[in-house]
Amino acid sequence: MEGTESKDTKHKPMALTKRALIIAVWESLDCTMVGEPELGEIQAALFRQLGAGAEMSPAAIARVLADEGAELRHPEVIEFDARWREAKIEKESRQLQGLEELLMAKPLQLKKAAGLIKRLEKARQRAETSGNEAALHHVHTLAVTGRQQAELLATDRKLDQQERAEQAEIVEWLKVWIQTPVLFADWLELRRRSPEFQKKFSG
Repeated sequence: MEGTESKDTKHKPMALTKRALIIAVWESLDCTMVGEPELGEIQAALFRQLGAGAEMSPAAIARVLADEGAELRHPEVIEFDARWREAKIEKESRQLQGLEELLMAKPLQLKKAAGLIKRLEKARQRAETSGNEAALHHVHTLAVTGRQQAELLATDRKLDQQERAEQAEIVEWLKVWIQTPVLFADWLELRRRSPEFQKKFSG
């Protein structure tokens, strides 16, 4: 029995933990009406106690509280939720700024490409931690489109042989990152140490 309880606790869905925390914070505020100040306080508590992965929109929190009998100041809740979503989109856009270099019709140097893929991975981790499926899709699309662009450049006869070789190498890097992003950093380190890589790109 004891082992079963431990297993249940270990695999307890975060949604249940978040719901319980939302209700507990609301009750501690000792208010019936809920608007922006109360929702902001609950958002802050979720972040402090459960981390970025527990982030919830004001509207989602308001729905939980409405189920518990809270009275919502509806216009205030809607306006707060809209501002929160706009700020989130703007923040995500800033974090991805510069990654469009992967899509440009000019060859990337290997060092630059490695830096961009490192930023892609950080963006992927942020999106995964926060459960942001739209951001995850955006990051993945950037990588796929960047790989396609590198493939075109790798066969572009206007580039010299070394430039084409670098673009072909970037194609492989992006392929590995798309397939196994968590292993990419270790794979790249081994790849750069390989005799084949040293021979091709030692300069």
